[in-house]
Amino acid sequence: MIEIKGITKTYDSIVAVSDLSLTVEPGRIFGFLGPNGAGKTTAIRMLMNIIIPDQGSILFDGKMQRPPSNKIGYLPEERGLYQKISVFETLQYFAHLRDVAHANDLIKSYLHRFDLGSRLQSKVSELSKGNQQKLQFINTILHDPQFIILDEPFSGLDPVNQLLLKEILEEKKQAGKIIIFSSHQMDQVEKLCDDVALINRGQLVTAGKLSSILKSEGVQRLQVTPEKESDLKHSCFSEFQTEQKNGSILIEMGQHSKQDIIALLNKSMDLKSVRVAEQGLEEIFIHLVKGSQS
Repeated sequence: MIEIKGITKTYDSIVAVSDLSLTVEPGRIFGFLGPNGAGKTTAIRMLMNIIIPDQGSILFDGKMQRPPSNKIGYLPEERGLYQKISVFETLQYFAHLRDVAHANDLIKSYLHRFDLGSRLQSKVSELSKGNQQKLQFINTILHDPQFIILDEPFSGLDPVNQLLLKEILEEKKQAGKIIIFSSHQMDQVEKLCDDVALINRGQLVTAGKLSSILKSEGVQRLQVTPEKESDLKHSCFSEFQTEQKNGSILIEMGQHSKQDIIALLNKSMDLKSVRVAEQGLEEIFIHLVKGSQS
């Protein structure tokens, strides 16, 4: 378990992270989310002891001391690979530092899985951005760490490799690993995570089980599509909180029932379709941030 208790980090007059508290359980995937500049990377670096919190504490399995390096796999947002040596030598070097058993066979297996089997002798500098990201991810998990901490892991990856990365993280989750990653790609997180924390301007907006947040924080809305495009501007919509999107009107239901809204609209126009519109994490995040600023 990772317990983050009230950590704060300030640079001059800028508060990068403010009184952040989170708990990350084993055997679950935890997504740490927010826009660029929200404080995610600062929090991750405090977690990794790269920078020290001004206040607060971080516990790994109840202990203040960070686990040894062979127990942690860390993928930083910035690439930290040696550019002038080969792919195979890079992984051999880090495997040796972490006392990885049967390292050569394991390295070849991961490279083959990530379609890098033919690039063993290529210099790291010769790889594309996406392939360097794959190499860095392999280096993060090669020693089978208990704590896996990833900062923007999907950066530079195409959809096929994003899917492969998710597949491997699911395997690690089933093995009981503690997995936490930061991202601004909320659609990716929504497909993968069990638990999430949303952060904005260094402050926690909400945190908990993903399913609970989607259920409790979302605003119930109807997506209404009129037969006539001109009816998108009909005055009857002024009675509701609405948003126009892709030829439809999204109506916040509030205290109104679905049946009441449809009955009212049917008096004014012909409807092509009506459905309950489920909100994703990004919409919920925007809604919560706007609410906190009002």
